[in-house]
Amino acid sequence: MIFVSNLIKLIKPPDYVSLVNILFGMTGLFLAILGEFSLATVCILLAAVADGMDGYVARKTSSGPLGEHIDSLADTVSFGVLPAVLIYSISGSAIAAVVAVFYVLCGVLRLARYNAFPSKTPGYSGIPITGAAVFLAGLALFLEKIQYTASPFDFLKILMPYESAILLVFMLLLSFVMVSTIPYVKVTKSRTFLILIGIFTLAVLSAFLTNAFSFLFPGILFILLLVYLVSPAFIRRGKSI
Repeated sequence: MIFVSNLIKLIKPPDYVSLVNILFGMTGLFLAILGEFSLATVCILLAAVADGMDGYVARKTSSGPLGEHIDSLADTVSFGVLPAVLIYSISGSAIAAVVAVFYVLCGVLRLARYNAFPSKTPGYSGIPITGAAVFLAGLALFLEKIQYTASPFDFLKILMPYESAILLVFMLLLSFVMVSTIPYVKVTKSRTFLILIGIFTLAVLSAFLTNAFSFLFPGILFILLLVYLVSPAFIRRGKSI
């Protein structure tokens, strides 16, 4: 018990938020394995909220010696392994397995580079693993929900036979972008953060709906992340959004 007691003393408030991140990540893994793909995407989105909150809590309180390590491990589970298992479970092909493993490897390298070589300028080198995972979650949920669309949006159903291919192409693309040195801006403005939280909330609620408009907010989330993916082409590094 003395060892447990000493360990608990090292855990600071931001670390508990990171542990919640891991909780969502592990829950999502079980759901993906069970075929509950929509709920697994919800876990990615909730883990992303927790990931954003731990930084906020750290600024308001204090961080401990475990913080950086717990945060990276949580990100590996929730934004590396979980999206990989989710996309593989949806596709189920050998190609999907290869792409999923490659995605996890790139995600781990991205996190290791971030920890070993902190950026001296505002922003990121390569898209953050959290952004990559949320991108895939939004896309997967959008493709899952288009089966319920009705006129005038039923044309979206043309994408359904290509769901696996679309997910794998974007997962492979994001793998390369994560380990690239392409400059990405940070989301630091409170207004932008609140808008994202609102869209996250509506996308999460959409996962439990099966009506003609349940695709809408996952689609909006996907479009926003798609804009962020290509944002280095028109937003200079050093700016905030």
